[in-house]
Amino acid sequence: MTISLDQIRAIARQYHPASVEFARDIVAIPSLPGHESDVAAAIINEMTQLSFDEVWTDQAGNVIGKINGAEGPAIILNGHMDHVDAGLLESWPYPPFDAHIIDGELWGRGTVDMKGPVACMIYAASFYKQMGLTPPGDIYVTIAVMEEIGGLGSQYLASQLNAQAAICGEPSNNTLRRGHRGRVELNVEFEGQSAHASVPHLGINPHYGAAAFLQALPTIPLASDAVLGSSTVAPTLYQTDQISPNVIPGTVHLTLDWRNVPTESPEAIVAKANQVLQTCLKDSAAAANVQASIAVTRKEFVTYTGMVHDFPSIFPSFLLPQDHPMLQAAQRALIEALGRDDGVSVWRFATDGGHLMAAGIPTVGFGPGDDALAHTNRERISLLQMEEALTGYLALTQALFQSA
Repeated sequence: MTISLDQIRAIARQYHPASVEFARDIVAIPSLPGHESDVAAAIINEMTQLSFDEVWTDQAGNVIGKINGAEGPAIILNGHMDHVDAGLLESWPYPPFDAHIIDGELWGRGTVDMKGPVACMIYAASFYKQMGLTPPGDIYVTIAVMEEIGGLGSQYLASQLNAQAAICGEPSNNTLRRGHRGRVELNVEFEGQSAHASVPHLGINPHYGAAAFLQALPTIPLASDAVLGSSTVAPTLYQTDQISPNVIPGTVHLTLDWRNVPTESPEAIVAKANQVLQTCLKDSAAAANVQASIAVTRKEFVTYTGMVHDFPSIFPSFLLPQDHPMLQAAQRALIEALGRDDGVSVWRFATDGGHLMAAGIPTVGFGPGDDALAHTNRERISLLQMEEALTGYLALTQALFQSA
């Protein structure tokens, strides 16, 4: 049964205050990656109170709430419960975990990225239960762990759940998204020979190899996409195997953050970066004896449930075709529900939507909040956008049921 727009808007107004209070509750619970147990418990309790048919925690620690539907397609509403570090607390205008509401905005770490959207998705899905209606198919609200450090939670979710469509609820100012560039993290290792800094001729200084490569880095040819733009690569972290300033290190580790378009695979990225790496070492007299290698970073993570998983640092890129029936249905639904046509855009950052798409689940993006405020000490979310998002999520869910 389809819920009318008047019904959707009325129930959104009714439950908006409760969704805001829930958002405040979970913003007040710090939940860095690997430490999400307390916020997971709060989410489980809220889903239970809202009469979700099933609520459980999987092996990775993801929280899944299910609304049982008829025999139609299953839909996922996906968000994450972790957040980045708050940084210096005194740099915030308002304490990042106090969840203050100032001038119609909820302030704090995770308000935009993405506990505000999470609260809205949970409440929007629950509207079927509040109205005594059965959705056309099952609805899974999945709140994942460890999105901020690679998306372990949603990778695991995508391998466990069978769904025909998904909404990634990352902030988009309540406009529709259809993809983003991916992220591939590379580790470049430069091997030299350690020596006392007073006798540099007895060592092989790996810094010269790193310097030669960093100078050559802008010459690497980058792929481009008509919608997503060009790939980019940025050196971010630089580490040595030494902490003493009077020792030439033996090893240097350089981290590269590569944002790739769909036509540029991780294997192709490593190949083109390695070609430039080896060429610049060969051409540099100072770095001639430095050995170097490059590879996609692999990390071992332990979730708060104790699950141990090793995986490459890759967020897949994705781009849902403009003429995809699901995307077109979603756009029509939002125009009607929100009373405006904002068009369809893409995110500038990577999301768990890439993991869902890589698992074969067509995914659109929609969420309240200004994504430019994410990861900053000015992070806050508009309460008006949260109310609008309740309407938007339910309208999108109905559209995906009809088009999936």
